Amino acid sequence: MTQNILNILVRFLHKKTPPRGLRNGAVLTVATLAAGPALGAIEACDRVTHISHGGVADHVDMGAGKVMWTEWWSPEGVYKTVWLADCRTGIALDLRTHEERITERYVRDKTELVRAKITRQAEASPAFFTIDRVAGLIRRDGRDLHIQQYAEEFCACDAAYPNLQGDKTPYEVPS
Repeated sequence: MTQNILNILVRFLHKKTPPRGLRNGAVLTVATLAAGPALGAIEACDRVTHISHGGVADHVDMGAGKVMWTEWWSPEGVYKTVWLADCRTGIALDLRTHEERITERYVRDKTELVRAKITRQAEASPAFFTIDRVAGLIRRDGRDLHIQQYAEEFCACDAAYPNLQGDKTPYEVPS
C-alpha cells in the first residue's frame, strides 16, 4: 500500500499542475503518511526542558541500536553536552563539549567536532561502533566524560528502537 501511495505521488509531482487535492501542503501530508509513522519521530524528542534556558536537541539515529543528542543550557552560563546511548543495554556516554561561565574553567565549543567524529565512526565501522571505542576517540575533545548504565529508556531510544526497551523503565513524555 505504501508503495502505491508513493507511485501516485511521484506521478502527480511530475505533472505541471497537480490535482486539486495535492496542491499546497497536501503533497507533504501524503509524503509523510506514505513514509510511515516513524517519520520524524526521533526529532520529536527535541524539547526545551527549562523554559528557554535548557533542553535537548539534535537527536539522531546512529544505527546499530544507538542514538545521539545534545543537551544544552544557557541562562547565565552556557554548556553543551553530547550524549551517545546504546538502546539495547542502556549504557550511555556523555561528554561536556562546551562550557562558559558555569565554573572557573572554559571549554571551547567542540560540539560539532565531537558529533562529526561519532558520525564518522558509526558510518566507517558499524560492527565496531561501541560506546568504549567512541569514548577513546572523543575523550580529549571535551571534559567530564561519563559512561553509565541507565535503568530508564531514553526518548530517542523509544522513538528509534522501541523494541530494544528490554527491562528498562519505559520512556514517559514529561508533563
